[in-house]
Amino acid sequence: MHETIDRASDMVKAWMSLAQLATDAQFVVAMRLMGLTGVWHVPDSEKSAMVEEKLPAFTESMVSGTLTALSGRGPDRVMQAILAPISEKASSNRSRLAGHGPRYFGQPRPETD
Repeated sequence: MHETIDRASDMVKAWMSLAQLATDAQFVVAMRLMGLTGVWHVPDSEKSAMVEEKLPAFTESMVSGTLTALSGRGPDRVMQAILAPISEKASSNRSRLAGHGPRYFGQPRPETD
């Protein structure tokens, strides 16, 4: 009985992680698009960072998920292992970009960020 509850709990954790990743990704995309249009403060390096960060995060995710699956863990644990590196990056991006804040009408663009 307890094993069934533990498995159900692990699946709920995996789905909650997926929901948090989806939310963080949408915020990051929105802030980056607003940054590209000049509405949100973003560092000048953001254009290249949003491309360069993908390969390491997805590679780590793939390796983590593969090793978890090869160790015989269940699909819920594999899903959590896959989501963890990507979720960590998305969450840190959301926090970092949210800290920059919006640009206001008439406010000059900073020379360096």
